[in-house]
Amino acid sequence: MEPILDSPTARKVADFANGQVDNFLDSVEDLTKAIKDIESPEIARIRAKVKIALVAAKSAAADTASQIRTQAQHVGKRTDGFVRDNPWQVIGIAAVVGLAVGILASRRS
Repeated sequence: MEPILDSPTARKVADFANGQVDNFLDSVEDLTKAIKDIESPEIARIRAKVKIALVAAKSAAADTASQIRTQAQHVGKRTDGFVRDNPWQVIGIAAVVGLAVGILASRRS
């Protein structure tokens, strides 16, 4: 059975989210580089604060991604274990859910 985290959909969602965060952080970096030539004590102070925040944000994003990955793997293993230990219960639940979806779908038609 394929773990939840390794499913193509989960990978696409994770890649999209990571790409969006990376794009935002890259944009902030580009902005700080664009204003590097402005000689103002206030701009220099803000630029320094942004650089510190950027490093912290990148670190937090990496930590969060790692935690989510670990939790998803744990949930996947527990789910896999439950399915292996209780196959008939899972089949029964799936049958009931399938029946309910079928009834709802036939009513809408």
